[in-house]
Amino acid sequence: MLKSEIERIENYNWKRAEEIANELEISPLVIGVLLNRNITDIDEIKNFLYGSEEPFHDPFLLKDMSKAVFRIVAAMEKGEKITVYGDYDVDGITASSLLYMFLKEQGAVVDVYIPKREDEGYGLNSDALQKLFATGTRLLITVDCGVSGNKEVAEVQKGMDIIITDHHTPPKELPAAFAIINPHQNDCRYPFKDLAGVGVAFKLCQGLYKYLTKEEELWTDKIEFAAMGTVADIVPLVGENRELVRLGLKRIKHTKSKGLLELMKVAGVDYKRVTVETIGFVIAPRLNAVGRLEHAMSAVDLLTTDDNTKAEEIAQKLNEENILRQSISKKIFEEAEEMLHKADSIKTAIVLAKEDWHAGVVGIVASRLVDKYNLPTVLITMDGEKAKGSCRSIPPLNIYEALEGCKEFLLQFGGHNQAAGLTLTKDNIPKFKTAFAAKVKEMMPLGDYIPTVTPDYFVPFDKKITVKTINDLTLLEPCGAANPFPIFAFADATLTNFYTIGREKNHMKLFVNYSGIQYKAIIWNEGEHLSHYYAGQRGDVAFVPKYNVFQGIESVDLHLLAIKPFRNIIDMRNGKESKRYTLKNILQTGEKTVIYVSDKNDFAQVSVKGNCHVFTYEQKLLDSGIKNVVFYDLPPIGLLDSLALLLSGRTDVALYLLYNNEDLLKRELELRKAYPDKNIMRVNYKYLINLIKSQSVVKIDSLLDHAKTKDCFFTIRILTVFAELNFIDIVKEQITFKSSKHNELLNSQTYSHMCEEYKEKKQILKSTMSTSALEIMNNWK
Repeated sequence: MLKSEIERIENYNWKRAEEIANELEISPLVIGVLLNRNITDIDEIKNFLYGSEEPFHDPFLLKDMSKAVFRIVAAMEKGEKITVYGDYDVDGITASSLLYMFLKEQGAVVDVYIPKREDEGYGLNSDALQKLFATGTRLLITVDCGVSGNKEVAEVQKGMDIIITDHHTPPKELPAAFAIINPHQNDCRYPFKDLAGVGVAFKLCQGLYKYLTKEEELWTDKIEFAAMGTVADIVPLVGENRELVRLGLKRIKHTKSKGLLELMKVAGVDYKRVTVETIGFVIAPRLNAVGRLEHAMSAVDLLTTDDNTKAEEIAQKLNEENILRQSISKKIFEEAEEMLHKADSIKTAIVLAKEDWHAGVVGIVASRLVDKYNLPTVLITMDGEKAKGSCRSIPPLNIYEALEGCKEFLLQFGGHNQAAGLTLTKDNIPKFKTAFAAKVKEMMPLGDYIPTVTPDYFVPFDKKITVKTINDLTLLEPCGAANPFPIFAFADATLTNFYTIGREKNHMKLFVNYSGIQYKAIIWNEGEHLSHYYAGQRGDVAFVPKYNVFQGIESVDLHLLAIKPFRNIIDMRNGKESKRYTLKNILQTGEKTVIYVSDKNDFAQVSVKGNCHVFTYEQKLLDSGIKNVVFYDLPPIGLLDSLALLLSGRTDVALYLLYNNEDLLKRELELRKAYPDKNIMRVNYKYLINLIKSQSVVKIDSLLDHAKTKDCFFTIRILTVFAELNFIDIVKEQITFKSSKHNELLNSQTYSHMCEEYKEKKQILKSTMSTSALEIMNNWK
């Protein structure tokens, strides 16, 4: 979701950047980005940009590496059956494939076991271990799992050793395995801690190769698999991970994996142009899909097969599974949204549970909800008396620690600071929900998390982003977690021509004008918020520049990440959604909100709860803690005048305009009653004269009350008009007949004034609808 906060930073030392850039003969913009990221030493900069002569650390620095290598070599020499036990995500799939192929090439008797997500869940399970032992496995090596499997390891039968390779956060008490290779162990001397599961498996292969061959140069033969798993698991792309991915991307162009080549073919990927984005958004989802919906073993079979026909068949299956996964994800997301819309508030944390949600897909949906609501999210699928959940977090919250604080309600949990999985009983879901929300609140005492973009560089007004700029920035690749593609920002840009694109109209295109140049821009997954933007809107924008070529013409496109508007105006006046529905969504956030209405009595039928206050349009906004201001119905004195009266000096709030054409029509009818035209006056006259004839004398109070139920409508001013035209006499609050002589309405001074007032008030009403958001922005001081 598009972010609304952009942190202003002091631009880097341009002089120093130019000095280093001249020495290295590259763009000072590239050097400036590195300086901003605290990469300041020239040798460090060279290694970052061009790679290190020694890109990998000694694998034997990992705790238990020697022990594991000796045991594996012994198994190979004895002909013992080795089973690689992996996880069902891309990290686990690539790690399993990599280690399996390496061991097979070394002559080992080796097999792979991937648990079924639906039946067995994440990590080790005792039934599987018993079956593997029964079928001859005497050495089991886990990849990307196992470090939390204390119970399962303790229950394993004698005669089968377990070597755990994992990168997840180790528990305080480790499993009693033969060896544990995990850089996060407290007493592990390995200098780089952020390896993915496939990275740890890759280091095991390097250790084995070094021991078996006695060669000094470290093994890199199947590094493309390590690159895919590293990117897919979103570990930091710095240090050794950066080298794994850099070299792996180069190797993909020459990969011998028939399965990988076939998968890229069905996905429409040019194997010569694979990038981090290609892996993250095209290849990885297809490998992941089969593990989410069916059995990830198919993905391992794809990556390890030498059979062209088999590779083609499996690749096609994975592509179809990915399409199905997208459909299931969409359905679960819509159901989760429906559940959230029924809630009184959405704050602190989201915990939702439902029967028969697909366990393999809820993690994807949880990530989407985190992106939309900026809250840690747990989605739970219930099956009988047991339930499984996927957890996703926001940057300030370590969700593994949060789950640790709720473990009394869980059967099992595991993961790391931003993502985790859990198992619990169905009966414990309400207790867990309460405990989790309380723990999150305790861990985030400062309240709401506001996602903020910190640009690497605010582009000066006299500079521009060019195709050459983008070409220079490719030196910083591969980019990903902890080494994102550089983010730039314009201060006080002008935005125009907003429109939605995509089959579901879920993306938005626009133009960004800055320093006399118009850039094409896109905002992903922001189509539903089209009403939040308006032509001529001004504000700071943060973006990633992208190269584009169309019909041979090169250009720069901007992928917007954040817009910090000069004035935050959400214009729903011509929207299709019910304003009550929109108001509920606003109030669900729990943010302090003031709702302006013309009449509190009319508004009483709308239920409002929580951190909300209802004001009439006469009450100036004084509370400094207000986040949102809602104009619920038409302001009686006009939009711009109301803005000046109520919100002068309060440009820090978001202004929602929820009134609509239905409100306008209602107000126009009320206005016409108070200021009747000739036809209505004629009806009023006939009714009044007939009433006088039947009663001789009519009391004013009785007439005003009685006529409200009729088709006609009376006010003191209307009666004054009839008196000025000599149709009636008014004496002591009583009305009597005077004359039936014809007289023009405009001969009444009161009626003439009423006509003028009607025109003015009608114009004010129309202006409340026609005043553009741009006019509001320009007049809101």
